Amino acid sequence: MKTKNTLNTVLLIIVAGLLLLNGSGSKPEVVTVGAADADAAGSITVSGSSAIRVQPDRVVVVLGVETFARTPSASRDENARRSKAVFDAIRAQGIEDKDIATANLTLQPRYEDYDRNIISGYGARNTIAVTLRSVENLEPVLVATLEAGATSVDGVEFSVTNLRELRDRARDLAVKAALEKAAAMSESAGVRVGSVTGIQEDSWYSGYFGGWGGGRNQWTNVQNVVQDLAAEGALTLEDGSISLGQIVVKAQVTLTAEIVP
Repeated sequence: MKTKNTLNTVLLIIVAGLLLLNGSGSKPEVVTVGAADADAAGSITVSGSSAIRVQPDRVVVVLGVETFARTPSASRDENARRSKAVFDAIRAQGIEDKDIATANLTLQPRYEDYDRNIISGYGARNTIAVTLRSVENLEPVLVATLEAGATSVDGVEFSVTNLRELRDRARDLAVKAALEKAAAMSESAGVRVGSVTGIQEDSWYSGYFGGWGGGRNQWTNVQNVVQDLAAEGALTLEDGSISLGQIVVKAQVTLTAEIVP
């Protein structure tokens, strides 16, 4: 009798164990969700632009001295004489030699009849680049060099000495503009901006513009920007014949950030 009771007890234990196993199999699986998965709602990508307008404090003038003569030596000698006179005129305006350079020198035949290869003479050209560290020297240098024998003004390029500083400032403003835009768009959508996950500078947009004449970059007044800081009014030289205007230092960035509920 004792053996039978023991067997019944063992059978009850086995049945209870099977019931427990079957019961656990019917329960739903518990999945733990990390904080990032619970909070992340996607991402937002925006661009930000800036443009800083400043008055130039430096200008590069490109001058041409061109001569023509029947022989190469005669054209070369005449060009050398005129070029020296132009160099002397530049120096007389207080410009140092380190800021005066020959950018290009050519001596080429001129043809009276290309088909029959008939040469009418030879043209010599000296291209002179002058860096003016005071923009007020622009008009006096132009007048003096043309009177001394320069035959053309091939270009005038305005710039600033602290261009690196202005570019860094423009880039900072572009980033700020992008963040402000992302925050405004997210607020409209009922979410908020999280961590920034990516940012890059759009180099095709960035740069400065302040050229005049000679096929160089024309002065550009950029309007489609988020940040736009204007400098004071344009500087007009002595008799009002030249207004320097302003150059534009621009930057644009593309920014990607998380958005959270």
